[in-house]
Amino acid sequence: MGNKLKKVTEKHPLRIFMIIACLLALAIIPFAIIVLKTYPNVIEDIIEVNQGKDINTNIIYSLPFALMVSGGIWMALISMAQPATASIAAIITSFILKQKEGVKELFKKFRFWSPDISPKEGLKIWFQAILLIVGINLLCSVFSNIINGVETASLFKIHTQYSLWEFVFIFLTSFFFDGGGLLEEVGWRGFVLPRLQKKFTPLKSSIILGVMWSLWHIPLKLNIWPISDFIIFYFIFTVEYILFCIVITYFYNRLGGSILIGVAIHGLINDSSGVSRIFSPASPEMHSRLSAALGTVIFLGVVLFILYKEGPMLGKKVVSSEMTQIKSNNEPGTT
Repeated sequence: MGNKLKKVTEKHPLRIFMIIACLLALAIIPFAIIVLKTYPNVIEDIIEVNQGKDINTNIIYSLPFALMVSGGIWMALISMAQPATASIAAIITSFILKQKEGVKELFKKFRFWSPDISPKEGLKIWFQAILLIVGINLLCSVFSNIINGVETASLFKIHTQYSLWEFVFIFLTSFFFDGGGLLEEVGWRGFVLPRLQKKFTPLKSSIILGVMWSLWHIPLKLNIWPISDFIIFYFIFTVEYILFCIVITYFYNRLGGSILIGVAIHGLINDSSGVSRIFSPASPEMHSRLSAALGTVIFLGVVLFILYKEGPMLGKKVVSSEMTQIKSNNEPGTT
C-alpha cells in the first residue's frame, strides 16, 4: 500500500496535494459548526472585548482577544486550522515522496531571497513588492471615495477603527503573521509553484495555481446562495486569485524562489490593518464588495504592466535547457 501510494504521488504530486488539502478543509467544517452552535455568540464576544473592532486576520493582534472569551480558543484554532490545511497537505505529500528529506526540501525556500542575490538587490525587490501592494490598497480607498461621491476636502481624511500604534503594529506584523499568509504559503508557493514552473511558463503556472487556490476556498464559500450568485461570485473570485498569483510569482521569481515574499504579499492583500479603506468613511460591510472590485481592476492593470515588462517568464531567469523543457511541456510527474 505504501509503495503504491508513493508511486501514484510521484506520478501526480499536485493532484494528491490538492485532494489532501481539500479533504482537510472539508473535514474542518463539522468542527466549525459544533463550535458555533456551542458558542453562538463567540464572534460578537470577541468584538466586544476588543471594544467593537472587527476581527482581522492578524494572528498576533487577534489571538489575545479570542482567548479572553468563552469558546474563543476553539474559534481561534479553527480559524488557523483552515488555512493551514494547504501547508499540511504539502508536508504530507512531501513526506510521501521523500520522507524527512522531502519535508526539508519543502522548507528550503522559506527565505528572503536566494544565495545568488545580494542583500541590496533583495531588499530593493522586497521594498518594491511592499510599496506596490500598499499602493494598490491605498488606491482602492481613494477610488471608492470618488465613486461614493465623497467631497474633495474629505478625500484623504483618515478613517480607521484602530489607534495609531495599533494600526502600525497590525500593519508591520501582517507581513509575516497574517493567518492566510503564514499558514498557507508553504503549500502554494513552497510546494505547488516550483513544480508547476518545472513544466509550464511562470504565467501559465500562476493561472493554474490561481484556479487551484480558488477551488480550495470553496468550503469557505458554501453559504453563498442561490447557485447563480455562487457561480458569478466564484468566477470573479477565481480571476482575482489568478491576478494575485501572477503578482506573487513575479516577485517570487525575482528573489530566486522565496516563500516569505509570498507570505508577506498574501498578508498585505488580506489587509488586516484596513489600508484599503483607510480614507473611506463607509462601513467595512458597505465597502467590502466595492474594495474587492476596485482591487481586481487595479491588480489587472499591474499584471498587464508586468506582462508587458517581463513577458510570460515573470522575472524567472532560466538556462536554455530549462527553457527547452518548459516549451516542450513534457516533463513527467508534475501534475
